[in-house]
Amino acid sequence: MSNHTTLGKDEKAAPERVQQRAVTTPLVDVYEDKEGLLLIADLPGVTKDGVRIELEKGQLTIDARRADPPAGTLVASEYRAVDYHRVFSVPRDIDPAKIDASLTAGVLRLRLPKSDAAKPRRIEVRAG
Repeated sequence: MSNHTTLGKDEKAAPERVQQRAVTTPLVDVYEDKEGLLLIADLPGVTKDGVRIELEKGQLTIDARRADPPAGTLVASEYRAVDYHRVFSVPRDIDPAKIDASLTAGVLRLRLPKSDAAKPRRIEVRAG
């Protein structure tokens, strides 16, 4: 038995098949108030384990993966495996330590609160 592999033309070998997954940009609504930002992303069919969110150098990246549904289910005809990818530039006044994310029924809610220094505050005027 040989452990030697030849990379070249072999008339007997079939071409290697690579399964490619569709990559799509999820729909995201962005809301801002005095407390911070709220992002609501549609990720149908994605579970908590299939979501990765990273904040690095002012870039917020959302990556999610929807697996193939079990064969023979009704969902199999409606949904196919897909990867979601979206990147946002995040303002400097966001407090990264307080970012919160939740996923319910394929809807990701991502709360990005402003740092206390960036929130508006009222300054009292003293008489004197």
